[in-house]
Amino acid sequence: MQSNMQSNAFTRSITAIASTAVASILAMSFTNSAQAQNAAHLKALLENRTCQRCELAGIDAKGANLRESFLDVADLRKSSLSGVILAFSTMYYADFRGSDLSNADLRNTYLINGDLIQANLSGVNARNSRWKYADLTNANLQNANLIDIELVYAKLNGADLRNASLRNASLYGADLTGANLKGADLYRADLSNANVTNVDLTQANLCRAIMPDGKMSMQGCTQF
Repeated sequence: MQSNMQSNAFTRSITAIASTAVASILAMSFTNSAQAQNAAHLKALLENRTCQRCELAGIDAKGANLRESFLDVADLRKSSLSGVILAFSTMYYADFRGSDLSNADLRNTYLINGDLIQANLSGVNARNSRWKYADLTNANLQNANLIDIELVYAKLNGADLRNASLRNASLYGADLTGANLKGADLYRADLSNANVTNVDLTQANLCRAIMPDGKMSMQGCTQF
């Protein structure tokens, strides 16, 4: 009996040590410096994929699998998140200002009142996402997959959307002042009540898109 108890205690001890070691290795692999973020918050994100009011500014999580995470009021400013997987995640008031999210998987995400000012989202896949009231001022969205995305009342002032795919996207009430949409695909996109002042739509496909005045555009439609 005593031998079994000692064996179980030893096993629990080894398991605890292994878990701590794995968490430590994960934390080290996802950050450049300890002072760049709150270590406890990083541990919570990596282990539980849930982090409310987390202080994670400046972390390095390139290529991390954070699928189905819940980030409520998380501070992720100026973070390296290139290629990160955040598909099916929910992010309320998340702060990604100045972060690198290039080529990230953001499909089916809920980004409500998110702050993405000057963020690098080039090549991102955010298909079928809901980004209501998102602030994407001066963000880089070149070649982004934004098919079926909802950008209702989003701020896209000065955003670079060259060659982005916005097919069937909802941009109702969005502010696109000064945005670059050269070569973008806006087939059947909804631009009702959007502000398109000084927007570059050169070579953009606006076939069957609903324009700010409520009229349907035929620009880019194949003529038979």
